[in-house]
Amino acid sequence: MKNIDNLKALICTAKYITKYEPILDTSSLEIFAYEALSKFELRNKSISTEDIFRELHKNNQLFFYLEQRNKKLQVDNFHEEKILFLNFDADIFVSSEQQRYWQTFLNPIKNRIVVEITENGSDDESSANIIHEFSRWLKGNSINFALDDYAQDGSMFSFKLMNSSQYVKIDKSFIHQIRANSNYYYYLEGLIKTISLNGKKTIIEGIETQADFEIAKKVKCDFVQGYLFKDKIIEK
Repeated sequence: MKNIDNLKALICTAKYITKYEPILDTSSLEIFAYEALSKFELRNKSISTEDIFRELHKNNQLFFYLEQRNKKLQVDNFHEEKILFLNFDADIFVSSEQQRYWQTFLNPIKNRIVVEITENGSDDESSANIIHEFSRWLKGNSINFALDDYAQDGSMFSFKLMNSSQYVKIDKSFIHQIRANSNYYYYLEGLIKTISLNGKKTIIEGIETQADFEIAKKVKCDFVQGYLFKDKIIEK
């Protein structure tokens, strides 16, 4: 993104699409929930939402505006009788105006959603504190949340966040590491067991092959998500 004016134009003119990616019970393969994922298209070309969100960290009000629109569309277009996982960046919860808006938006639907706390490339040194404040806000409003991207390069690990969350989403990089070095299997097995003993549910992302799925079953992960189940994706 060259400048904020280009970004505003992109947001106004690009086609917005939501993919609802299934999260499946590892034992039964029944769909437990869906995760709403954003995608923009401009002249039939997809644009990375990560790139957009990274730029939006420089303009909090525009970021807040975009996410108001995105989350409303994600919820309004979801008609499945399943739990909906919604990605939220803590940076759009920093002002009292933003907190009031999200409280009004989330409270009526809190029994059927899970908030995924994402970082989205913020380079702000206070990012960890903002994320912790966001998690306390969610807990105070009795809104379930997931610790996203565990083990992703550059992601933040926190026992406090893990202990407060109801779900821990293990990043696809963990499965990739096991493919390259089988010794990491034992790390994943111990991690899953520890999380389970502390009353949390685990979700492994990035399950691409049957071999990946067999690893998830063997380590007794609760839920799985990934390209292997692409036939169950809903797009709107």
